[in-house]
Amino acid sequence: MPKWAKILIGLITIVILIVVGFLIYVNTAFISKDDVKENLAKHLNVSKNDIYFDSIDLEMEKNQYEVDFYYNNHEYEAKIDAKEGKIIYTDFTSITTNSPENQNTPEITLEKAKELALKHANLDESNTTLVKAREEIDDGIAIYEIEYKDNTYEYDFDISKSGEILNYDKDRLYD
Repeated sequence: MPKWAKILIGLITIVILIVVGFLIYVNTAFISKDDVKENLAKHLNVSKNDIYFDSIDLEMEKNQYEVDFYYNNHEYEAKIDAKEGKIIYTDFTSITTNSPENQNTPEITLEKAKELALKHANLDESNTTLVKAREEIDDGIAIYEIEYKDNTYEYDFDISKSGEILNYDKDRLYD
């Protein structure tokens, strides 16, 4: 056998071993896509069969799954820790706001939502400018949309009527 053929076979063997090793690592270090579906359904308190999973993508650099899914004809997304299966983020909010367990949760005012936003971002009202504070309807759900800025950053919030911060974004003003 010529020397170049032996080298080629050796290189192919090394590549195959690397690919197999990587696949073994992925399958043992991260939860499965079925586990992702189960954890998300449990977190949302809905049946897994009622959710249509559009995509479940493993983002290796962040060690998380990015999930696009549909529930009751609405599109949502979620981010799930790929090692532990914990829900990092979802834009899904419970539709069952009139259920008995939620009737005792009082709705917060716009003023309280602004206070929560400041506290969440560790801001002082005297050092910020309120750009926007209003009630919006997002996917049929009433939320407070709040925006502050200071000399360096812009802070955007979506806060539910129950006081839960649904979305928070902090961006540099001059990038």
